[in-house]
Amino acid sequence: MRTTRLAVTVVTGLALFVPNHSQALPRTGPAPEATDPSYQELPLRQGFGTTSAGATKPFGMVGVTWPSRPDSSQVVAKIRVQRNGVWSDWEQLPVEDEHGPDPAVPEGQERSGTDPIWVGDANGIDASLTTKDGTTIDDAKIVLIRPGTLTADANLPSSLAATRTDATAPYPAPAVIGRRGWGADERLRSHNGAACVRPKYTSTVQAAFVHHTADRNNYTRAQVPAMIRAMYAYHVRSRGWCDLGYNFLVDRFGRIFEGRYGGTQLPVLGAHTGAFNANSFGVSLIGNFENAKPTASMLEATARVIAWKLDANYRSPQATVVLGGSRLHTVSGHRDTKATACPGNNLYSQLGWLKQRADVLMGRSVSTEIYRFAQQLGGYRRIGQPFWGEHPTRTGRATYFGARDLYWSPATGAHSVQGGFRGRFRAYGPDGLLGMPTAEQRNGKPAGSRAQNFQYGAIYWSPRTGMHAVNGLISRKYGALGADRSRLGLPISEPFRVAGGVQQKFQHGRLTLSFRTQKVYVT
Repeated sequence: MRTTRLAVTVVTGLALFVPNHSQALPRTGPAPEATDPSYQELPLRQGFGTTSAGATKPFGMVGVTWPSRPDSSQVVAKIRVQRNGVWSDWEQLPVEDEHGPDPAVPEGQERSGTDPIWVGDANGIDASLTTKDGTTIDDAKIVLIRPGTLTADANLPSSLAATRTDATAPYPAPAVIGRRGWGADERLRSHNGAACVRPKYTSTVQAAFVHHTADRNNYTRAQVPAMIRAMYAYHVRSRGWCDLGYNFLVDRFGRIFEGRYGGTQLPVLGAHTGAFNANSFGVSLIGNFENAKPTASMLEATARVIAWKLDANYRSPQATVVLGGSRLHTVSGHRDTKATACPGNNLYSQLGWLKQRADVLMGRSVSTEIYRFAQQLGGYRRIGQPFWGEHPTRTGRATYFGARDLYWSPATGAHSVQGGFRGRFRAYGPDGLLGMPTAEQRNGKPAGSRAQNFQYGAIYWSPRTGMHAVNGLISRKYGALGADRSRLGLPISEPFRVAGGVQQKFQHGRLTLSFRTQKVYVT
């Protein structure tokens, strides 16, 4: 299999048109009320027994961190908590340094640490930190987080089954509860610097990594949003990451949650599988599956997330891929990359089922009209990897590849848009004033010019005139006169309002649309 070196990018200037539905880019608005968690850090001396039973505020999640170490496998962290005056048994926290950002793309002042553990409602903590090899750890901290309660926590919708309505289309996006739904405080993303505010994207999606949170399995439906908010705070404020590490989370009730900010449809660079985050996404099942078994509903929801993301990016769940210099299954567990227990024996043993189920949901095929047209154009070597996987528009479907955007609709067939035309057309949107492309880009009549036709207009470019779109009735009149072959020449402006109508300038004249007569006049 041929491999391609894929870069991590931050999208800054190129517009991305996003349909208005639940899987679109996250909305940015006022932070949901009361989502800012109560956060405490207490110093933890190495050795057994650092007690602060009567001195802590109430908390719901606990973790332990220490200065970044290349290997924390020798560290042992244990806790017990006090609830209503009663102490729990001692519990060892999973030490997990294999989650996190890629070394080549660091995030903030990262610290090593344990996975966070949900304890419900506690107000006292006893903790210990030791090392098997006798090394000393300075500046260790125990982190106590109270995520607060939102009215919406108990009223979140259940996941809805996604059903295939078109056998030639990619598997549809399942219902995903967005960050606003679980109460993400988007201000927290700036905690580790301005560079963390804007999401980072990798080049494509080639693989899925399955994780577990190594947390409780007996949580209630209403507790899940608070658990995710607390995990978000721990990853950002305690571990020093830009955001929540996982791209998706799935609870035991089969509900799917958006993790890291940046858009569920796009290849958001996560911090879930250190050194393997590029060109992959991470889905984490909330719970500990070393001894317990994942529920049937959470396995089904996980299979649907995997089917949707892989099918949109034309990847088979039964294939292998080279990531980080290692050949891995397209659907892998975290332990396939590092010496870690994640995602637990009872979940890892279900990876074969997840692959088969995703394959069935995808119709055992990754072929669509857009995919076949991409192969006709020369495949990924010519047009780049899929960046925004195949997704529905109002009248058809679209895929944004590295070098071209491909569109398809029953009325127009499949066509591509590339170069500067791509950015201009994205600004309009595939269901905008120009409609879908009806032909490939071509040489214009004036020497050195380029043009491309769309359902309701065209885009023209030349070094002398720049790039301008002509649409609607003005475009129809321009076409009747011969378009770029006419005596008017090429457009030199966008349409603009004038008294009683709209006008557009060309090299050798003007076209004016009268609102009163609905006719276009030539000057």
